[in-house]
Amino acid sequence: MQDTSLNTRLDPGPGSTLEMKHLPQALIDMQYKAVYEQLSAEFQQSVSEQEIKKLSQSFFQPNDVFSLQAEYSLNGLIEYVWTDSQENKGVSAVLDEDNTIWGLQIVNLTAHPESDDTFTKQEYSLPFKEEWFTYWGGRNVLLNYHYAYESQRYAYDFFIAKENRTFAAEADAANGSYYAFGQEVIAPADGVVVQVVNDVADNKPGTADETQPAGNYIIIDHDGEYSILAHFMEGSILVKQGQQVKRGETIGLCGNSGNSSEPHIHFQVSDQPSLEQGKSLRIQFKDGVDPIKGQFLQGEP
Repeated sequence: MQDTSLNTRLDPGPGSTLEMKHLPQALIDMQYKAVYEQLSAEFQQSVSEQEIKKLSQSFFQPNDVFSLQAEYSLNGLIEYVWTDSQENKGVSAVLDEDNTIWGLQIVNLTAHPESDDTFTKQEYSLPFKEEWFTYWGGRNVLLNYHYAYESQRYAYDFFIAKENRTFAAEADAANGSYYAFGQEVIAPADGVVVQVVNDVADNKPGTADETQPAGNYIIIDHDGEYSILAHFMEGSILVKQGQQVKRGETIGLCGNSGNSSEPHIHFQVSDQPSLEQGKSLRIQFKDGVDPIKGQFLQGEP
């Protein structure tokens, strides 16, 4: 199926009045002018009202029904994600606090039911102790960008957010200003450590090291399933290759190493001890937890 998308992130402009929770219905109802007038001035320079009309007419059908899958406010931006009743189509919008649209995606969604419905044999806990925020998680590319890649399809990225922000300082914040930086990461289940990297420097927030995607990371063998936890703080990992770990044991501290632009935990389970070569497995979480983008989750006490 052909992917049809508008994906633009630009500086916010003046606000307008369209009710964002009903954005897909507004496009179905051909309210193209109202949507266009809510775009930021910069966004309007990159796309015309006629282009929005043309895209919408090729994408939406009069009987389409969209439901809201995620809604959250973070670092001064608000994001909404909708899917249709068949989960074949998706829409997401990012706007500022003045209700001005500065990001919009309209996409056909591809599902992978053969792996979506197959869970890990082992049961896993969340890899943290306190309350964390699910930034990427779910079974479509709008909820979880990892979903497009078989090796990371069911991966999660977790942040800490307080009062709708992930950091305490304003622009140019150092890693220490981020609430997640230096927080404990725990083993998600009993197992044996099979790989450790602990000497990658943490990035300055807003930059990333794509040459070492996982940064500092740990891979743990859980009887043939392998948890992969990435982006640890340099030098903070407390376990070694060959060491046995217990569920809930502190294994290191959250950092900002590798392909990471701010401190967070990347967590997935794969069928091989490799981030690149293994297939990501849908995780069977303890207590039936199913993390979705925008959710706050309480970790192990």
